[in-house]
Order: sequence, then C-alpha cells, then structure tokens
Amino acid sequence: MSAEQALRLTAFLVVALGIMALGVADLIGPVGIALAGLTLVGGSWLRARIGRSGSVDSLLTAAVAAFAVMDVLYLAGRVFDALVRFLVLLVLLRLLTARTSREHRDAALLAFFMPVASAAVSLGVWFSLVFVGFLVAGTMLLVLGHELAEAERSGGPGVARALPAGRGMLTLGLTAATASLLVTLGLFFVIPRIGEATLALTAPSRRMIVGFSDRVELGAIGELEADSSVAMRIRVGDAEMPPYLLSELRWRGVALDYFDGHAWTLSRRRRAPLGRRPAGEVEPGGIPGRGHLLTQEVFLEPIGTDTLFAVPRAMRVRAPAGVVLVDDMGALSLPHAASRLEYTVESVVGGRVLERLGSAAQGRFLQLPPVAPRITALAREITRGSTGPAAAARALTEYLRRDFKYTLTLERTTTLEPLEDFLFARRAGNCEYFASALAVMLRSIGIPARVVTGFQRGEWNPYGEYFLVRMSDAHAWVEAYVAGSGWLTFDPSPRDERVTATWAGASLFLDALRLRWQRYIVNWSGQDQLAAAATVRQAAGAWKHWRAHWPQGQSPWLWPALVPAVGLIAWWAWRRRPAAARGRRAPDFYRRALRVLARRGLRPERGETAREFAVRVGHTAPAQAGGFAGITAAYEAVRFGARGLAACEQAEVEEWLGHLARPGNDLTKSMSHRL
Repeated sequence: MSAEQALRLTAFLVVALGIMALGVADLIGPVGIALAGLTLVGGSWLRARIGRSGSVDSLLTAAVAAFAVMDVLYLAGRVFDALVRFLVLLVLLRLLTARTSREHRDAALLAFFMPVASAAVSLGVWFSLVFVGFLVAGTMLLVLGHELAEAERSGGPGVARALPAGRGMLTLGLTAATASLLVTLGLFFVIPRIGEATLALTAPSRRMIVGFSDRVELGAIGELEADSSVAMRIRVGDAEMPPYLLSELRWRGVALDYFDGHAWTLSRRRRAPLGRRPAGEVEPGGIPGRGHLLTQEVFLEPIGTDTLFAVPRAMRVRAPAGVVLVDDMGALSLPHAASRLEYTVESVVGGRVLERLGSAAQGRFLQLPPVAPRITALAREITRGSTGPAAAARALTEYLRRDFKYTLTLERTTTLEPLEDFLFARRAGNCEYFASALAVMLRSIGIPARVVTGFQRGEWNPYGEYFLVRMSDAHAWVEAYVAGSGWLTFDPSPRDERVTATWAGASLFLDALRLRWQRYIVNWSGQDQLAAAATVRQAAGAWKHWRAHWPQGQSPWLWPALVPAVGLIAWWAWRRRPAAARGRRAPDFYRRALRVLARRGLRPERGETAREFAVRVGHTAPAQAGGFAGITAAYEAVRFGARGLAACEQAEVEEWLGHLARPGNDLTKSMSHRL
C-alpha cells in the first residue's frame, strides 16, 4: 500500500472515530451514527464511479448550508445540537469531495472538533477509549502527511505517489502516538483538574422538578421509580453496625411540611450557610445522641438537584463547593445544582437526638387541609389502644404495609380527593401516597409529622464495595415527632419487588470501573496531587532510611562496583539486540556518508530531515547531488521501509560512497568555486 492510500484510509478512520465520540457523548443518536456511516460508504462508492465534478460539489455545499440554516431556525431544540450536526455534515462533505492527500488531511483535522465538542458534555470511560483511538489515528495521519509532503518537496508529485507505507512508517506513527499519550498522562497528573465537563448541557432538570424540589406532587416520584439510571454511588466507612441498621439505611434529601391535598411543599424556604472549619468541614450542628458514626463518601451523578443526600443525622460535611446550606428541618443543599459532585458526610445512625419542638412548631407540623372525616376516623380506629404517639405511628405504619399494595399504576377511578381515593377506593399506590396517608393520619390524631424524600439504600456492589443507588430507588417516607425521642422515621411503603432486582455481575464490575475512572481520573483534584506528592516523598524517605541502614561497613566496595556493573549489563544487552534492529536506527553506509561530509564541513542541522540535508548538499556541491541523493533514498528505504538492500543496490551505494570520498571531490573547493 502506498503512503497516499494509507493517508486516505486513515482520514476515513479519524472521521469515523470522531462521529463515534459524538455518539458516546449522546450528541448524536444511533440513527445519526447509522446515517453518517451510510454516507461515508455510499459517498465513497459514488465518488469512485462519478469522479470529480465541480457542479456536484457546489450542489452538496449549498445543500449543507441550507440545512444548517433550517436546523438552527426551526429544527434543533438547542443551538449546540445544530452546530454539532453542521460540523458532522461539514466534515463528511469535505472528506467525500477531497481529491488530494492534503484535502483528506484537512477533513481529518476538521474532525478534531468532534471529540472537542464531545468532551464538553462527557468524560466517561467509553469516550476516553474512543479519544485514545482518535489520538493514535490522528498521529498516524500527521506522520503520513509529513512524509508525503517531504517526498513531494524533494522529488515532486511522482515521488510522493510512489512512496510506500512500510512497517517503519507505522512504527514511527505508533511511537509518536505513544509518546503523545505519555506526555499527556504526565501533564494530567500535574495540571490542576476542573473535575467536570465544561458544559452541563445534558442535566436532566426534569428530575429535580418532580423529585427533589420545594414542591412534590403526588405520584411525581413514581416517574423516577421507572428510571433505572444511576443516581449516586456511596461508599460507607468501616463502622460496625447491626444488620438491621444497615438494611434500614436511607439517604435523606428534602423534608416537606405543608400539604394542600395534592402536593407537599416547603412552608419556609430559609436556608442558612454552615460555618466552615479550617479543614474544609462544615457542621450542621445539633446535639448528637448515642449511635454509630457512619462515614459516607457520596458520588452524586448530575441528576439536576442541589440537594446533598446523606443518612440522618449528619454531623459533619465535606463538600468541594465551599458553601453548604441547611434548612430548619436538617436538609442539606448547595447554593446551586451541581452537574456532578463528590462529598463526604459523617452521620450518627441508630441513636436518638434530643430535640424539643415548641407548641408553635408543633402547629406547623400539624397543618392539614380540609380532609374527609372518615380519614380521621380510620386513624383513630387503627390507633385505638396504642400507648403513646410512637405506638400509634407504628400501628398506622403496619396497617398501611399490611393492607395496601404498592404499584406505579396510578389510574384514578373515582372523583374523590387523591388521598381519600387511595385509602378507601384504590388501596394501592406508590411511596408518596403511602407517606402522605401516614403523615395526614398522624396529624389528624395530633402527632406532628412531615414527609421526607430521598433514596432507599440501593444495591451493594461487591467489586467496588459501595452502594449503587439508581433513580428507581427514589423514595418517600415519614418523620414523626415524639416528645422525649425527637423525630422518628416510619416507612409505611411495602417493599417493591422491583427493588430486589439486581444488576448482572458484569454490569456491576463495569460500574465499579466507571466509579474508579470518575474518582481517580475525572475528579483528580489538587488534594490528590498533594497526596501523590506526599507518597513520593515518603517513598524517597524510606529509600534514604533503607540506604542509611545498608551495611556499608561490611561491603564498602558494593556501591562503587554497582554502577559500572549496571552499565556493563546494559551495554551487553544492547549488543545482543538483533543486527536488523540496530540497523534500522541508522544504516552503516549512511553514517559513513555523514562522516565524510562532516569532515568537509557539512553536518545536518537540528531539526533538518535527511531529504532537506540532501537538498542542501546538492545546492552546496552540485557534483555530489546525485550520489548523495541516492544514498539518502537508500537510507530511507532501509530506515522506514524495514528492508535490506539488494546486492545490486549495495554495490551502487558503495560506488556513490567511493565517489563521495575521493579527494578530488573536495566540497570545500566546490563551495569556494561557488563563492
């Protein structure tokens, strides 16, 4: 295969990888990827049969421009989507109308903006794999383009077309790509991270509206429970907790206190910033009771909420945002929604928090809209004989769990109010109906209560040792105030069978890899850099300590002898390499020619290629131009073509070397004559 053909194929590969990068970033869908692939294949086939046609090229250009205008004005939901589609069409048009190697290279360089656009919205594992492939293919393209340009510059278009794409050129391209990756990797660990894609263009704000905002309609969380995408991953500390506490873990989000018969809202939207300690922690405060201290390292996906989820009751919070807000019901949040967030919370689990609720505050959590009298009568009937508020809450919770069914099908069959329809007609609903029914019945018999939204515990991932929490784990439950015990948690929802469904082992393993990628690559922070530097310093200190305790007194000759021994081993290993491998670095005949020219004052300059040097030798001494050009061509054949010289070629090279070394061909005389 010629180098020109290799460059064109590589250009197609670069464009295909660029389109794949847009695909993994969800900037174009499967239909768009399929259409782009068909355009590449079909366009190449048509071009091979129609040939170059200026009128067809102009017609295609006008069509792309017209579609771009229509897309921006009428079709695209976002301008960014229209720009992405315009970029794809522009690259495909440039590639399919390209005729020369330079035009193919230009199309591939234009495709570089595809991974750039993808990086704005995605930094996932699959995007990174595609980007590495794009980088390797792009480097190969640049190497091929450089070799073709050099060949055309020195010998004209005919020499460029005849240039082969040998193993040496492939090795050079792969080596350059590997070096680029290593340099990039080194810069990655040195340059501070931004920790996230630059644009949060795909944040699902709808989830915040229906699930974790100041207003939650009945049935809204049911929309989330049909979504199996990952909401967050949580690593817990090594606290020794009883199994019943682990099974009852919930990640608390928003607490709501006002009910209008159809939705729960916040009556007071007051959030106060928490004081920041020197270590970067904030303390929500409160009086800690007895219990187990549980540390949670939370990796929150961009679900479009400003809420910080954690096990109640949170005692310390470490968040990179700098400011953590808390409302008067203990809900933690940020000033604005984060696209992706990592934070740590320490909570006291299993203990009771001493908290007093005044009469005015109790009135706030006893508020009720006009409710059907039979709801209150039902609550009193169930709690008859209960000894205190806590026993009454447990009785109501058990009643709802035992006699009602969990369902996400919330069809209304009556004209009753939603809660009355749930309790006396449908007798089935999702967690919001269960929580609302319990809270309303508790308030109807004089027990302060509030509804809390958050997530259930999630699924344990044994590969990454964390809880995998999906949007389908979104949940609502109740907190009831009992004098002397504080706010107690009650969950009246029967267990949903879907919650027990687990991911396959391979999916859990891939998710564990994804978390490590997110933690140690995307979110590599300045603190991680300091920790890595401290580790290196500690290793260096350990080396010094080990070296100080080395028995030098017993073997004083060891260190002086070790260095030359290592040098001898390295030299022996280098000499043991195959002769062909050593020859590829610089053939002997070319080094001999360089020595002859060096003795006459001509040496390759820094950055000067072999062909450029041959052209300069030809200009300086025209009598040597033909011979040294032949030696240079033989050098390139051996160096980049990964082949040896035939006997006739070797003889010819020896003849050129002999001619170059004759005293009568002194280049200094030629130079003086030219001057």
